[in-house]
Amino acid sequence: MKKNVKGVIAGVAVLAVLGGAYAAITLMDKDSGSEKSSSSASVSSEAEKETKELYSHNQADVASIDISNSSGSFKVIRSSKNKEDNSAQFTIEGYEDLDLNTTLVSSLASNASSMKVSVIEENAGDLSKYGLKEPAAEVAVKFDGDEQHFYVGDTSPVSENTYFMVEGDSTVYTAPTSSVSIFTSESTYFINKTMVETSSDSSEDSEAPIVKEMTIKQSDLDYDIVLKYDENTDDEEENSNTSGTLASQYMESPIFAYLDVEKSNDTINSMFGLTADTVMTAHPDDAELAAAGLDKPSCTVEMKTDDGNTTVLSVGKSYSADDTEYCMCMVKGKDVIYAVKKETLKCWTDIKPEDIMSRMVFGTYVWDIGELSITAGDTEVKFEGKGSSDEDYTVTKNGKECDTERFRSLYTYILKTAAEDLAIDESFEGKPDCKIHLRSQDGKTDQTVEFYSQGKKSLIVVDGQARFKCRTAYVELLIKNLEKFDGSEDFVMNW
Repeated sequence: MKKNVKGVIAGVAVLAVLGGAYAAITLMDKDSGSEKSSSSASVSSEAEKETKELYSHNQADVASIDISNSSGSFKVIRSSKNKEDNSAQFTIEGYEDLDLNTTLVSSLASNASSMKVSVIEENAGDLSKYGLKEPAAEVAVKFDGDEQHFYVGDTSPVSENTYFMVEGDSTVYTAPTSSVSIFTSESTYFINKTMVETSSDSSEDSEAPIVKEMTIKQSDLDYDIVLKYDENTDDEEENSNTSGTLASQYMESPIFAYLDVEKSNDTINSMFGLTADTVMTAHPDDAELAAAGLDKPSCTVEMKTDDGNTTVLSVGKSYSADDTEYCMCMVKGKDVIYAVKKETLKCWTDIKPEDIMSRMVFGTYVWDIGELSITAGDTEVKFEGKGSSDEDYTVTKNGKECDTERFRSLYTYILKTAAEDLAIDESFEGKPDCKIHLRSQDGKTDQTVEFYSQGKKSLIVVDGQARFKCRTAYVELLIKNLEKFDGSEDFVMNW
């Protein structure tokens, strides 16, 4: 209900609010401190009571159910009825535009359509000992041509049973807890907690869509993190991943960088199947959105997928309950405020570029190289290659055939170029200490990488843009390894 989110945000009875939501979800007993009616009958005598059917109807004959409980009031209505198979569909009045858990909503009609009870006390006087003086729930069911009005009280000493009364009858019964406890739930309990579907296809074996683009905006960052899908991945024969560690997506902003497949997996794919821990409120007004921090989200994630869908997740303020941190969230197009564990959202709310990017500067597979030119001081070397594997790949150095394995070994060192630190918007000038130009045979990769010494660190400039820093010792060793190329001495791989 709406009062829940206000209570959480205001910091008033936060535990009670969330605890109440969990109580509804798990259909637990009321507060253990409330007075129980254990004195009314012993557990053994209650268990021996004869069960009878108080009334019975078909589920499809339920026209509506009015429910009032400690959380408020709501109405279940029959939205359609199929006379051929005597089945029906149900919804909650005012929630027709929301994604409801249809199984749970249908269970309200199913449980209300018939009731089996056991007599506990006829002509009962003190209803408070049964929790029926102020019932946990009051339910009015309208059938096609009939109606029932009943009250739900406390759970009895036999936990499988709950005290129960019918309007106009002074007899106290017990009904199965599994049948009546659901009527003590708040209306938001019946809203689907799945915020983002796993797939737009309803079939069980369908795969999640491909993330074509993801933009992460954090209020404390002055840049957006933008991830995009590498279209070359669509070509099964394309093997631009040199080690199997690069993701199918790359980072476009704040700098271009390859992504580490393991480090970036949660960020890219965790949106699919994202599920809330509870629903805070439905149809929030402007005041509630502002109070939840969702008028100015601390983090927004926009995901575009290859099925044409765009999903926007907004993250607002956080709160603590039961030693767990939760964040209030919304998904564009769903007029609901959800609560999600803060830990679940960290792959977007706390992520920084360096957390998910690969430390690789070069990502071209060695046998895909068409040209590799290296300039260091007065030394300039140009390698040209043709072929597709170690069986047919040939390479020349400055126009003369050279040892292919020697070339592969040198490129292995170049692949170790490590983006140890980010260097966003750093300036550089003068002549680089080393310059590498790489072009793939198919022309899809055409990359120039320059190294500018800054003392113990060197600035790595890719295609004219400062991106990373590495240790200058790496650059110095690269030049030394290049000088060794025509000899037989092994290249040094560690610096």
